[in-house]
Amino acid sequence: MPVGAQGSAFKLYSIQEATENVAPAGNWGQMPCFTFGVGADQELSQDEILSANANRDPADPFYGKVTVEGAARVPLDTTHFGRWLRMLLGAPVTSGTTNYTHVWKSGSTALPSQAFEKSFPDIGRVEQYLGCRANTLDVGISDTGGADATVGLLGMQEITAGASGAGTPIVTPFVRFQRPQGLVRLNETTLAAVTGGTIRFSNDMAAVDDTIRADDQVEGVDFGQAKASGDLTLRFLSHAQVDLAIAKTPVAVEYSLTIDANRSLTFLFPRAFLQRRGRAVDGPRGLSMTLPFIASHDPTSAAMMVVTLKNQVAAY
Repeated sequence: MPVGAQGSAFKLYSIQEATENVAPAGNWGQMPCFTFGVGADQELSQDEILSANANRDPADPFYGKVTVEGAARVPLDTTHFGRWLRMLLGAPVTSGTTNYTHVWKSGSTALPSQAFEKSFPDIGRVEQYLGCRANTLDVGISDTGGADATVGLLGMQEITAGASGAGTPIVTPFVRFQRPQGLVRLNETTLAAVTGGTIRFSNDMAAVDDTIRADDQVEGVDFGQAKASGDLTLRFLSHAQVDLAIAKTPVAVEYSLTIDANRSLTFLFPRAFLQRRGRAVDGPRGLSMTLPFIASHDPTSAAMMVVTLKNQVAAY
């Protein structure tokens, strides 16, 4: 029989906080994930205090601040991923009826805090994480498998209990995006023979942990300057992309996943700069090239990154 808590029995619940660092009442939503690594850590250190004991043994150690952080690896899906984007980028602009289009833009300072609950029903253990913020996003580009992303999270405190505080959890069906449904465009033209890549975004957040408090909590989470970058790997078919890097010409980079006209997910960097990279010849077969890029604010789009999700969810 199983020994201890099992990942197959684990449940992750989440809800947006009305007040930062305060667990909301009501029914929380059940969130799909592959891994959820958020946890509370507290450093334990020891000084070399001389003449403290009758022998050479050390005195008691001391504790540092509690840090709450970690990463969640989640599927890119038609429903729940919008909630992660809400944390990462703020509220979207939504249009449509029945079939909705949600558009998020980088740069917002109105980023909500979220409460998470890890439930381990097989051992009667519950851990809540309050005041959580979405700091980073990493999306891998590939030609096979289900699409997923890794979200880096920062929180303010951990609460442990024997019973759930998530009410009656809301379980919502979803459809996952598949990587073979992906398409990469450069300046609105499909880029041929792309074999892989990565999209990276960061809110450059930092826990405010240098204040004096008696409860071991951090004071809050500071927002830094957002950053976006990535890289694309493709077969060396043309010198056109290299010429853009050499000329230092800004380009629009787009990665989209499409199920049909009403279900899609698009990441757009309207103003990005390609890094000039040498191309190695490493064998007799087809050669590859890597195109790293860094995005910046685009005045026309009023954003550095624009994410569009089409689905049947009315609001986030």
